[in-house]
Amino acid sequence: MRRADRYGDEVYRILADIIYKKINDPRISGIASLTGVEVSNDLTMARVFYSVYGSDEDREKAREAFEKAAGFLRRELAARMRSKKVPRLVFVEDMSLRYGESIDRLLKTVNDQKNRG
Repeated sequence: MRRADRYGDEVYRILADIIYKKINDPRISGIASLTGVEVSNDLTMARVFYSVYGSDEDREKAREAFEKAAGFLRRELAARMRSKKVPRLVFVEDMSLRYGESIDRLLKTVNDQKNRG
């Protein structure tokens, strides 16, 4: 396992804990969850992937909330990390859940049409 992968796993674990225990923003709490973290090879940037359960409006609000909380999350991360380097956090919505939902809808439509005739 690469050093950046191990580092990303630690960042993921810590951020998930911080978001669960310290973020009280209703735009995130209960509707958004972290799905992964990818850290650059030089450990200076972390792409934090999240998914949102809800409407397009909920997705936009969650994006704004993550952007607003990025500084706080980075400071909390720095306090808990065993490393001197703390990556810059870039939040990216993980669209795989939405993609999977659209595939399910298409399959259901095809199946319904097949059963009708």
